[in-house]
Amino acid sequence: MRDTLLPAMKSYRHVQIQLSFNSKEPIYQQIKAYIINEIVRGRLLPGALLPGSRVLAQQLKVNRNTVMLVYDQLIAAGWLTSHYKSGTRVSDSMPAGHTGPPGQDIRSRPALHIPFRHINISLPPSNPSGNYDIIFDDGLPDLKLIPVAEITKECRRLVQQDDQRTIYNNNSERGNEYLLQEVNAMLNNDRGLAVTTDNICITQGVQMALYLTAQTLLQPGDHIAVEHPGYQPAWQAFSMAGAQIHYIHSDQYGINLEELELRCQQTPLKALYITPHHQYPTTSTLSVEKRQQLLALSEQYHFMIIEDDYDHEYHFNIHYIPLAGMPHADNVIYIGSVMHTLPISFVCGPAAFIKSLAAYRSIINRDGDPVLQQAMANLMVAGDIRKHIHNTRYVYMKRLELANNIIHSVFAGQALYTRPQGGLAIWLQLYKQVEPEQLLQKIQSAGVNMVNPLSYYNPTLGHAPGLRLGYASMDEADIIKGLGKLAKVIQQL
Repeated sequence: MRDTLLPAMKSYRHVQIQLSFNSKEPIYQQIKAYIINEIVRGRLLPGALLPGSRVLAQQLKVNRNTVMLVYDQLIAAGWLTSHYKSGTRVSDSMPAGHTGPPGQDIRSRPALHIPFRHINISLPPSNPSGNYDIIFDDGLPDLKLIPVAEITKECRRLVQQDDQRTIYNNNSERGNEYLLQEVNAMLNNDRGLAVTTDNICITQGVQMALYLTAQTLLQPGDHIAVEHPGYQPAWQAFSMAGAQIHYIHSDQYGINLEELELRCQQTPLKALYITPHHQYPTTSTLSVEKRQQLLALSEQYHFMIIEDDYDHEYHFNIHYIPLAGMPHADNVIYIGSVMHTLPISFVCGPAAFIKSLAAYRSIINRDGDPVLQQAMANLMVAGDIRKHIHNTRYVYMKRLELANNIIHSVFAGQALYTRPQGGLAIWLQLYKQVEPEQLLQKIQSAGVNMVNPLSYYNPTLGHAPGLRLGYASMDEADIIKGLGKLAKVIQQL
């Protein structure tokens, strides 16, 4: 049992108090015991506002003096506090030496032995935080560049229009019909796919897309290959679907296709999960030749390819067509985002597969976010989203150029580095062998925080720590300062 309760935000909405009286004890004692028990069992949180004595007396149909007596005694005992214009509230801590209220504490009851599915997932935070001078994130865009005003204005216009039913009437199991049309046009015109809206399902973010794909495609006992290092949240989605995961090494040239083929010869793979445009986390881009070889392997060994194209719009050099847009890509399930900063993503694949995936989606997220989806569709039609991506692409190119020059200047001989062809992060593979936890501790001691290098690896497999440094959300001064501090730490290892 806790001796000290966690602080809570002060609410101006009072809690509900309902109890049935018995004839064995004085009424004031029953009310008092009830409030104490509700505090101990955790329903009445610290700072919770209790009804005024007059209101509670009316609710319980008792004399107001009875309620006032209860409140006075609980305040004197330290259970409640009362301040002018603040009302009567639950204290921030329990009285010293408290051993529990009269009767049985609900938390001491034995747990029911009814089986349920135990889920134990331990993933590191997606992005670092804390009181540090410089923080390298995982590859986030600059939130200051998001067209918040345009999005907010369009959402407000939609909710204020006379007939709001049209927003909801445009929804289907696969998402807003207008947004589906715009995503379809984007995929066909910009990314080289040949699909219709029947091949697309809108999701609330990439992680939902991965989860729905895993639940639709995989069955317990299926085998799936993933890149290593790679994206652990995707691994967890596949594991929860019951699949057995096989790790295929990936380096500055992308996934090792020889190792993948050897795995195919030994194990009947159901699928491969891959991030070919900007491999996560190493940022490498899979060449056209390797993409063609990968598609051929998929046909030869009859496995699906789950292509996660998480930041396609931020490719700065040669324009690469996704695997899903290349010839002989019938076995590809394509996952991407409408805009990297918003939780609107999509899954694209064979129509029958998407129909089943949409059925899963309707169970966990039937309505989606119809206002935001309609707003995004309207902004795509107006060209605002394309303009935003064009403008931010130029900003990120300049920041990458700066980071690239600094790395070649201060990290020479310290780390293997290949300039990425796109994406919003860079990857440094240190030459020195150092424990990742020790490395992170030294970096943090210098006032810098970053994603734990262990976030990208299976701990049972040997590896040298690689550092993924998001640069896009940082201004020029922080890029210079952050990389300079990081270089000093690495030189002193």
